Amino acid sequence: MTAFCAKRNPPTHEFERRLYETPDVKQFLEENKAGLITPKLCYYLAELCRQREVTPSEVVLRADMDKSYGYQLFNGTRKPSRDKLLQLAFGLGLSVEETQDMLKIAGKSLLYPKFMRDAAIMHCLHDGRQIDFVQTVLGDLGLTRLGGVERHGG
Repeated sequence: MTAFCAKRNPPTHEFERRLYETPDVKQFLEENKAGLITPKLCYYLAELCRQREVTPSEVVLRADMDKSYGYQLFNGTRKPSRDKLLQLAFGLGLSVEETQDMLKIAGKSLLYPKFMRDAAIMHCLHDGRQIDFVQTVLGDLGLTRLGGVERHGG
Protein backbone atom coordinates (compact mmCIF):
# COMPACT_ATOMS: atom_id res chain seq x y z
CA MET A 1 0.00 0.00 0.00
CA THR A 2 1.41 3.39 -0.90
CA ALA A 3 1.91 6.23 1.54
CA PHE A 4 -0.82 8.17 -0.22
CA CYS A 5 -3.22 5.25 0.16
CA ALA A 6 -2.30 4.85 3.81
CA LYS A 7 -3.31 8.47 4.44
CA ARG A 8 -6.81 7.75 3.17
CA ASN A 9 -8.04 6.10 6.34
CA PRO A 10 -10.60 4.77 6.99
CA PRO A 11 -10.89 2.22 4.19
CA THR A 12 -13.02 3.34 1.28
CA HIS A 13 -16.02 1.15 2.16
CA GLU A 14 -16.07 2.56 5.72
CA PHE A 15 -15.67 6.11 4.44
CA GLU A 16 -18.52 5.54 2.01
CA ARG A 17 -20.75 4.10 4.75
CA ARG A 18 -20.15 7.15 6.92
CA LEU A 19 -20.85 9.46 3.98
CA TYR A 20 -24.26 7.86 3.38
CA GLU A 21 -25.14 7.93 7.05
CA THR A 22 -24.35 11.59 7.61
CA PRO A 23 -27.28 14.00 7.74
CA ASP A 24 -25.05 16.94 6.71
CA VAL A 25 -22.79 16.30 3.70
CA LYS A 26 -21.17 19.73 3.98
CA GLN A 27 -20.10 19.05 7.55
CA PHE A 28 -18.92 15.55 6.61
CA LEU A 29 -16.77 16.91 3.79
CA GLU A 30 -15.29 19.57 6.05
CA GLU A 31 -14.50 17.06 8.81
CA ASN A 32 -12.93 14.62 6.34
CA LYS A 33 -11.15 17.15 4.13
CA ALA A 34 -7.72 15.54 4.60
CA GLY A 35 -9.00 12.20 3.34
CA LEU A 36 -10.47 13.81 0.23
CA ILE A 37 -7.27 15.35 -1.08
CA THR A 38 -6.01 13.67 -4.22
CA PRO A 39 -2.25 13.93 -4.72
CA LYS A 40 -0.87 15.25 -7.97
CA LEU A 41 0.08 12.36 -10.21
CA CYS A 42 3.73 13.43 -10.46
CA TYR A 43 4.06 13.33 -6.64
CA TYR A 44 2.36 9.96 -6.55
CA LEU A 45 4.75 8.60 -9.18
CA ALA A 46 7.72 9.98 -7.24
CA GLU A 47 6.48 8.23 -4.09
CA LEU A 48 6.06 4.94 -5.96
CA CYS A 49 9.63 5.23 -7.26
CA ARG A 50 10.90 5.99 -3.76
CA GLN A 51 9.10 2.99 -2.29
CA ARG A 52 10.46 0.67 -4.97
CA GLU A 53 13.91 2.21 -4.90
CA VAL A 54 13.93 2.86 -8.65
CA THR A 55 14.60 6.00 -10.64
CA PRO A 56 12.15 7.52 -13.09
CA SER A 57 14.59 6.69 -15.91
CA GLU A 58 14.50 3.00 -14.91
CA VAL A 59 10.71 3.05 -14.87
CA VAL A 60 10.51 4.78 -18.26
CA LEU A 61 12.89 2.21 -19.74
CA ARG A 62 10.93 -0.72 -18.23
CA ALA A 63 7.70 0.86 -19.49
CA ASP A 64 9.08 0.97 -23.04
CA MET A 65 8.23 4.64 -23.22
CA ASP A 66 9.92 7.55 -24.97
CA LYS A 67 12.34 9.14 -22.48
CA SER A 68 11.29 12.75 -22.96
CA TYR A 69 7.59 11.85 -22.75
CA GLY A 70 8.22 9.79 -19.61
CA TYR A 71 10.13 12.59 -17.92
CA GLN A 72 7.31 15.00 -18.71
CA LEU A 73 4.93 12.65 -16.88
CA PHE A 74 7.24 12.45 -13.88
CA ASN A 75 7.71 16.21 -13.65
CA GLY A 76 4.01 16.94 -14.15
CA THR A 77 4.25 18.90 -17.39
CA ARG A 78 2.27 16.36 -19.38
CA LYS A 79 -0.97 14.52 -18.67
CA PRO A 80 -0.79 10.84 -19.57
CA SER A 81 -3.35 8.81 -21.42
CA ARG A 82 -4.76 5.74 -19.73
CA ASP A 83 -2.47 3.53 -21.82
CA LYS A 84 0.62 5.51 -20.81
CA LEU A 85 -0.37 5.06 -17.16
CA LEU A 86 -0.72 1.33 -17.76
CA GLN A 87 2.75 1.27 -19.31
CA LEU A 88 4.06 3.03 -16.19
CA ALA A 89 2.28 0.45 -14.04
CA PHE A 90 4.27 -2.28 -15.76
CA GLY A 91 7.44 -0.21 -15.54
CA LEU A 92 6.89 0.21 -11.80
CA GLY A 93 5.84 -3.41 -11.27
CA LEU A 94 2.51 -2.42 -9.75
CA SER A 95 -0.17 -4.82 -8.63
CA VAL A 96 -3.68 -4.61 -10.06
CA GLU A 97 -4.86 -2.74 -6.95
CA GLU A 98 -1.97 -0.26 -7.12
CA THR A 99 -2.65 0.28 -10.82
CA GLN A 100 -6.31 0.98 -10.06
CA ASP A 101 -5.21 3.53 -7.44
CA MET A 102 -2.94 5.25 -9.96
CA LEU A 103 -5.75 5.36 -12.54
CA LYS A 104 -8.09 6.89 -9.94
CA ILE A 105 -5.56 9.56 -8.99
CA ALA A 106 -5.06 10.42 -12.66
CA GLY A 107 -8.83 10.60 -13.24
CA LYS A 108 -8.84 7.75 -15.75
CA SER A 109 -11.25 4.85 -16.03
CA LEU A 110 -10.36 1.79 -14.00
CA LEU A 111 -9.49 -1.56 -15.49
CA TYR A 112 -12.65 -3.60 -15.90
CA PRO A 113 -12.27 -7.39 -16.06
CA LYS A 114 -15.28 -7.87 -18.33
CA PHE A 115 -13.54 -5.94 -21.11
CA MET A 116 -11.28 -8.36 -22.99
CA ARG A 117 -8.33 -5.99 -23.31
CA ASP A 118 -8.55 -4.91 -19.67
CA ALA A 119 -8.82 -8.53 -18.54
CA ALA A 120 -5.63 -9.42 -20.41
CA ILE A 121 -3.83 -6.41 -18.91
CA MET A 122 -5.08 -7.25 -15.41
CA HIS A 123 -3.90 -10.83 -15.76
CA CYS A 124 -0.44 -9.66 -16.82
CA LEU A 125 -0.29 -7.19 -13.91
CA HIS A 126 -1.37 -9.90 -11.50
CA ASP A 127 1.35 -12.23 -12.77
CA GLY A 128 4.03 -9.51 -12.58
CA ARG A 129 4.76 -9.63 -16.31
CA GLN A 130 6.95 -7.15 -18.16
CA ILE A 131 5.77 -4.79 -20.87
CA ASP A 132 7.07 -6.85 -23.80
CA PHE A 133 5.06 -9.85 -22.63
CA VAL A 134 1.93 -7.71 -22.28
CA GLN A 135 2.33 -6.27 -25.75
CA THR A 136 2.76 -9.76 -27.21
CA VAL A 137 -0.33 -11.08 -25.41
CA LEU A 138 -2.43 -8.16 -26.61
CA GLY A 139 -1.15 -8.54 -30.17
CA ASP A 140 -1.75 -12.30 -30.17
CA LEU A 141 -5.33 -11.66 -29.06
CA GLY A 142 -5.83 -9.14 -31.84
CA LEU A 143 -6.19 -6.33 -29.31
CA THR A 144 -4.63 -2.88 -29.42
CA ARG A 145 -1.25 -2.85 -27.72
CA LEU A 146 -0.57 -0.34 -24.96
CA GLY A 147 0.08 3.04 -26.48
CA GLY A 148 -1.26 1.77 -29.80
CA VAL A 149 2.17 0.34 -30.53
CA GLU A 150 2.23 -1.98 -33.50
CA ARG A 151 5.12 -4.40 -33.32
CA HIS A 152 6.11 -7.23 -35.54
CA GLY A 153 7.67 -10.35 -34.15
CA GLY A 154 8.28 -10.95 -30.43
